[in-house]
Amino acid sequence: MASTSRALGAISRALVITAALGLTAPALGASKELGFNVHQSPSVGLDATRDAGAGWVRMDFNWLDAQPSAGGAYDWARFDALIDGAVARKLKVLAVVGYTPVWASQADAKGGGSQNDVPKAGTFAPFVTAVVNRYKNRVTHYEIWNEPNLEQFFEGTPTDYIERVLLPGADAVHAACPTCKVVGPGLASIGGAYGAWLDQVLAAAKSKIDIVSGHVYAGFPTPGGGAGVTSDSFFNKLEKHRVVQVGGVTVFEGSLSFKEVMDKHGVTAPFWLTETGKEATLGDAAQEEAQRLFYRQVLEVMLTRPWWSGTVFYEAFDEPPAPYTWGVVVHDPAAPGGYRAKSALGFLKKVTSAQPAYGGNKTDCDDGLDNDLDGKVDFPADPQCTAASGASEGAAPPPGTGANGGPVEPRDAGAPGAAPEPPDVDADADADGGVGGASPAGGASDGACAVTGVGLGAGLGAGVGATFLTACVWTLLAAFGRRRPR
Repeated sequence: MASTSRALGAISRALVITAALGLTAPALGASKELGFNVHQSPSVGLDATRDAGAGWVRMDFNWLDAQPSAGGAYDWARFDALIDGAVARKLKVLAVVGYTPVWASQADAKGGGSQNDVPKAGTFAPFVTAVVNRYKNRVTHYEIWNEPNLEQFFEGTPTDYIERVLLPGADAVHAACPTCKVVGPGLASIGGAYGAWLDQVLAAAKSKIDIVSGHVYAGFPTPGGGAGVTSDSFFNKLEKHRVVQVGGVTVFEGSLSFKEVMDKHGVTAPFWLTETGKEATLGDAAQEEAQRLFYRQVLEVMLTRPWWSGTVFYEAFDEPPAPYTWGVVVHDPAAPGGYRAKSALGFLKKVTSAQPAYGGNKTDCDDGLDNDLDGKVDFPADPQCTAASGASEGAAPPPGTGANGGPVEPRDAGAPGAAPEPPDVDADADADGGVGGASPAGGASDGACAVTGVGLGAGLGAGVGATFLTACVWTLLAAFGRRRPR
């Protein structure tokens, strides 16, 4: 008993000291959910997720696949196979319910097919009810549509989404399964409108949403880089929006972040990042390392934010010959296990087997992460770790400070080599191709081009103006060069 009291006293003193210093200590017993987007893969996507040690798969439960004709019988064969495969591998399923069949379309107002059309009133809820009634014993989480703020996925307004999709869909989920969770709205963080979209959604339906979801593909700030200065960083989209000032004058202000809008509405529901990731070509050592580092940074900063409790990476696998390289493995039926792995997969295995918050059974000093964000990972590199079994690398800076999302110092835009580099643009802000560039709906990019009317030569000066112009060129080239599959 005496030793227990001494231990509790030591923990208490440590927490008091940590609080007094303004540091962030890991939450005792806190757990985080990890997963992968697998679309409708019944095999390789599920295998890669399981092998990475992640517990969730995000799957496309397409309305147009299950109910192609009005009044006809539902075709569950594809979805039964997906669920059977996930359950067999002990994976949990986040089912993305959406995409309008032709018969339910109010109108194909902008062309391109029915999948992104606003559904007729009263048509969506019965489908959601049917899905939940069939799968509720095996699927407990349902995300209502995907990226409705992007035209290729939903061509309606926020009001259309709220009234025709979210409210009827959420009510259908809760009526069919009171303990099931409604996840949404799954917004892409592109341009200046996603914050306004989320604002309208939470104003009308925050009580209906059990887990708020969104997508972030922006990069993390780097010394001398553009993320957080000439383009939005990961942190800008997640929790603190970007403001550019010159001589005390605000020349650009981006969309409010997910966390800022949630706080505005007093939302206490957890947040899940249901898409984030970075492309890497298998065999390209530099790209694979950049992908691995991005995954590491996401997991590190997630540990310090209790309100952010789940991340579903985009995506599990690449499917040749499609020219998309977001996966952590490449599907290859001839390879052992049916795929060839990138380095990020091995990294994830390390983290999920070691870090307790991600399901592991080791310690901070042997989990593959830079837990205190000091640039040193594990024993023996981190001096706070005297052994691999050491309990802690030390406390990370509080969110929004230092290396944990603190202010980014603007670089000298007129200095040699100061033009924005491609890695800043390689953050896929729209989450659906057009990496760092204009949205398919014609919205602005991450903000890199949004200040051109103010900054090119006027308030910003020629150096910064050239920086923004170069960023625009990169984003436009990227926007027209890549579109990921659906």
